[in-house]
Amino acid sequence: MKFQFTVSAVALLAGLLVVPGLVGAEQAPAKERKKREPTEIRTLLEAGRASASWPEGMVIHVSACLGEPDAKVAARVPAEMKETWEFAAGQVHRVSFEDTNTKSTDHRVASRPFDSKDLCKDLLEGKAIEIAAEKGEGPKVGLLGSHYHRGSRSIEVTWKGETILHLYETNGPFLKFYRDSDARAFGALYERLASQARILFQSKPAEAK
Repeated sequence: MKFQFTVSAVALLAGLLVVPGLVGAEQAPAKERKKREPTEIRTLLEAGRASASWPEGMVIHVSACLGEPDAKVAARVPAEMKETWEFAAGQVHRVSFEDTNTKSTDHRVASRPFDSKDLCKDLLEGKAIEIAAEKGEGPKVGLLGSHYHRGSRSIEVTWKGETILHLYETNGPFLKFYRDSDARAFGALYERLASQARILFQSKPAEAK
């Protein structure tokens, strides 16, 4: 399913935004530091891929808050789809949010053992760095690979508390989509990561740590 628009100026969004009418929250931002160069990020990920190990202090947050399913599949999918996963060394966590006034806090509600050695490979082969550069071709589109017309999806990579990659798309309430080639890569990478967590959590949850 493809969603396309022709707005010439897109409002930039600093974090994961929710669909109007859907319950959701954005995570507390990582510490602000000088933006790392793509070459630094690639070197870090390539070192992890070469050693088949997950860099110490690295975490991936994968989140989605989607609504308005396509009419052709509306009877087979939920009216809303919300998920947040956190990949860390040796574990993946299911995360939920709690809102208090204007502040949102996240909580790990369940955990699974997870072999994180291939996550660097996933990010590199999934073209995370290229997507972040936003040099793709074609019209701006979003939510590719999903069954929904509105919402937000986000992939955030932090290292030692610093955000080094933040990929996201949203059309509610702001607009932020990638060009076609990057949008397709983003949708594929999102599913590549999120599906690993979904499969693990089909069994009984372990205690959160």
